[in-house]
Formats: sequence, structure tokens, C-alpha cells
Amino acid sequence: MIYVTLGTQGNDFSRCLRMIEQLIIERGIKDPVIAQVGLSTYRPKGVKCFEFIQESDYQKYIRESDVIITHAGSGALFSCIKNGKKAIAVARLSKYGEMVDDHQTELVSKLSNEGYILDGTHSIIDAWDKLVDFIPRKNDFQCNIPQKIEQLLQDWGVSKKVEKI
Repeated sequence: MIYVTLGTQGNDFSRCLRMIEQLIIERGIKDPVIAQVGLSTYRPKGVKCFEFIQESDYQKYIRESDVIITHAGSGALFSCIKNGKKAIAVARLSKYGEMVDDHQTELVSKLSNEGYILDGTHSIIDAWDKLVDFIPRKNDFQCNIPQKIEQLLQDWGVSKKVEKI
């Protein structure tokens, strides 16, 4: 299964959906494609689309997918990385009115260069063609915020243990 997640951003992201439709046609994709499209107006042929889904469904699709095509929101990107998924990220671009600036390109570029994801911002097909040999880098991000909070609480004399995030 291919899962597409475009997040909850208020701006249309039909450019990404058109690239997905082109991918399906040009590469003869037969796998089911499920897409959470937000407020995007375009509906690609051969794709089961939902505007929004529950968090539990989102997590289920992330777990069950073979490939994820995602917008470049940090939550979606790190969900892919934490789950060890092959992911193609498409940054929203300001020149198409998809975002106020191009900050997402920096995040996609960095994560792609580090081997966590593939960059499909300008061509999902080019990124797709790299999937066969692509092995996503394992999640090696460390979050020590809970430990730091616990230490601060201990320093302040609060004894309640902080739950791990």
C-alpha cells in the first residue's frame, strides 16, 4: 500500500496530487493508494481520498504502508522516520501559493541528504525510481527532554516522576 498524507495545512496542495497521478500512470502502479488530502481540491484517478482522518487511522496507515508520500510537515516526516518507512517528501512551495515561504525545502533537503527520506519536491517520479535501492537511515534522533524535566523537578524538590514521551 502507498499512503499519501498532505496534513491539515489550509493551502491547496493539488500539485502533489497531480504528480502522484502522473506516477501511477507512468510507472503502472497497481498497489492501493490511499490519500489524506486535507483541503486540496484535486482528486487523482485511482486514489482513495479522505480530507481528514482520525489519528488512529493515520497511525495505522503509516504502520501498514510500504511507501509513504508526504508533505514536508515535521510531524509527518518524523512519523515516517520513527517507523522506518520508505518516504518521499514533497515540500510546499511559495511560488505555487502552497506556503508563505520555502522553509520546508530546507528540512526536506537536510533529511534527504542524511538518508532518512527521498526528496520528491520537484519530481515524485524521480524519487520513486530511487526507491528500489533506498534503505532509509534508522531513527537515531535522541530526545532527552523528559530526563531534563525530571532532573529539574528533582532539583526543585518535586518527587513525582515524569512520564516518558
